[in-house]
Amino acid sequence: FTNNSHFRCSPSDSELSHQLHSALEQSGFTESRAALQSAAADALQQILRSRLNNSPFFVVGSYSEGWGNSLTTLDGRTDANSDIDVIYLIPGREYHQRGLCECDGAPEQHELVNGHIQCSGYTNNPADATHGCTLRPALDNVDACRLCRYPPIAPLLPNRVSNVSYPLLEALRKVLTSASSPCHVVHAASPDRGGEEL
Repeated sequence: FTNNSHFRCSPSDSELSHQLHSALEQSGFTESRAALQSAAADALQQILRSRLNNSPFFVVGSYSEGWGNSLTTLDGRTDANSDIDVIYLIPGREYHQRGLCECDGAPEQHELVNGHIQCSGYTNNPADATHGCTLRPALDNVDACRLCRYPPIAPLLPNRVSNVSYPLLEALRKVLTSASSPCHVVHAASPDRGGEEL
């Protein structure tokens, strides 16, 4: 063969990671901007809670995580084609995972399969979308329920080798056991399982 271009190897995970990092930096996603956006999401969450009598609202998704939300202007406004995700935890409704639940006298327990609670009878679309306007961005409002505890998270499993620093793993472990960051489930299902999973 004189032309080996058809037989090139696929890029490694490391190469793909570097390409993604480079592309994000070139498009304006930097650590400082992500931190600023996350802080803005925290402030928005506190405003929502204080204006709505400390109701259990959480700003989630790419906006709160500081990496997305299609910010296209220097003043932090959200692009018209994007939105901010807000969940409301329904008081008193909690799901329990079979084999993981340690609650005393827990009611019905459900199987956890590939990140989905096997529980039927719910719609497949969890979001109630509201359009944005000049004064505020579009919102996706989602009702959610608590899960009695977080499912196992790979980097935190015993004897797991990880490149994540020990202090960061400990901070994550602390957050996952805190009452202020409950695990939640929404009415969303894997393909062809609509109405059968959460």
